[in-house]
Amino acid sequence: MRKLIPMVLLILLLTGCSKDIFLPNLQGKTEEQAITELTELNLDYEVLYEFDLSIPHGEFIRYESGFATGKKVTSGETIKIYIADNGTTLPTLANKTRDEVITILDNLGIDYDFVYENNFAKNDYDFSRYMGYVAGDLLPHGTEVKVYITWNGSLLPDLTNLLKREIEAALEYDFISNYTFEYIENDEFQQDLFAGYKNLKTGDPAPESGIITVYLYLNSFTDDTETLFISKYLSGEGVNRAIEIYNPTDATIDLSNYHIALFMDGSYEVTHRIQLSGMLESKGTHVLVYRGSSQSLRDKANQESSLLLYDGNDVVQLRYKNNTYIDTIYDLGNMLFVMWNEMFIREEAVTHGVRTFNLSEWVAYVPSFITPFGEHPFEKPETFDMNLTYLNNAWGGTTVSGMVLVTVTGINDGDTASFSPGFEGTSRMRFLGVDTPETHPIVEPWGLEAKAFTTSYLSKPGTTIYVQSDPFLGATETYGRSLGYVWVDGEMLNYLLVKNGYSWNYLSSNTKLVYNNRYLYRWFQDAQKYAQDNQLGLHS
Repeated sequence: MRKLIPMVLLILLLTGCSKDIFLPNLQGKTEEQAITELTELNLDYEVLYEFDLSIPHGEFIRYESGFATGKKVTSGETIKIYIADNGTTLPTLANKTRDEVITILDNLGIDYDFVYENNFAKNDYDFSRYMGYVAGDLLPHGTEVKVYITWNGSLLPDLTNLLKREIEAALEYDFISNYTFEYIENDEFQQDLFAGYKNLKTGDPAPESGIITVYLYLNSFTDDTETLFISKYLSGEGVNRAIEIYNPTDATIDLSNYHIALFMDGSYEVTHRIQLSGMLESKGTHVLVYRGSSQSLRDKANQESSLLLYDGNDVVQLRYKNNTYIDTIYDLGNMLFVMWNEMFIREEAVTHGVRTFNLSEWVAYVPSFITPFGEHPFEKPETFDMNLTYLNNAWGGTTVSGMVLVTVTGINDGDTASFSPGFEGTSRMRFLGVDTPETHPIVEPWGLEAKAFTTSYLSKPGTTIYVQSDPFLGATETYGRSLGYVWVDGEMLNYLLVKNGYSWNYLSSNTKLVYNNRYLYRWFQDAQKYAQDNQLGLHS
């Protein structure tokens, strides 16, 4: 018993000496002041930070949940307090270089992004200004500040949503010429659409040395050997307008994934879009016709549209759903009337669309020739025959062609000869559509060969020769010579002179003489191309 009394007294003594600790009121205290008060109370603490614009930056907000001012706590407890962290004071960056700015802001933990601007009062890569702030301002917690850096050269322009042609114009406008293109294959985006800069971004200084790489999107299908393409194009009589789409592949194609885009009068922006519809079977055609066309043309239609009213200089494109064009009639910006007032059929050898217009792939026919719609490929006629019905018409008429059976009485050179009856002396025949090299008073290159060619055709024994007038070009020239076409045993000598390279084609498109559903001047154009392709005569 005696031993227990001192122990009880010791416990009571220690209890009576312990001091109660109550959490102090820290409202309005800074972080430093709050820490001081907790330290003086021998309390352990942990500081946490919280965004709260109702409390000045750096001041006490609250205790952790379950604790409050005046709450009794025991020594050894860790008290968590929350301090307002509403931002950072922006430092003065005047006269700092870009690298120095990076170091200062990184050390302060400030999120930033550089923006470049011209400022001729400063050197390149010097700090220029803050966007929307000045030094000493409080940058709100979690906010990124835009920092302007001086660059007095060209800045990389924003090329978003621009295509290659527009990109080239934008870069040249900013005096940027040291660039190249690289392609990124992605069928979700339109081909040639801007896809970004390599290792650079919009607004960066344009490097004055080295090459700037501009990424463009590439579609996998634009290089396919077989794709949908426009197989026929009619710019016909009145408002007769129609195009035909052909499917050369072995699969049925859903046309709802394609549309026709029209660019009127040199426009670079789409004027009209015509959504295609239906399923196009392998080796099948889809004929789209203007709704105001003749009934005979509308009878050929698989689909009609009131928007398909183009003229001879408007661009017509077949486009995929991502807006990539896979075939085009004319290139964007065209103002020339080329495919106009005729029916045009794609060459048999074509199996896919082209992104650069190629007129040589098309064969022109008279605009009333709509029979081929719905059938492709269409076999192009290789030659044309003489029309003997013209024998019923007088020579030199102004409304219809006339034809006369003659015999040759003299050959002057490759494009001039005399015929009887009626085409001798000053009335001798000058061949329409050709102009062979001269043989008098000087001999021009290929002049003798051209004369020999004409002589060989006209001088063969038993040859049947007709001469024919053209009511659209006139029957005589300024010097009184007759103008006409010469048929030798059913072949037109004028045409053969061009096809064999003894003359360029000079036949005017004003003539409306038709052979095998084609204007005669188109035959002459083909003849010249044949001579050029085969390097004949003048083209050798």
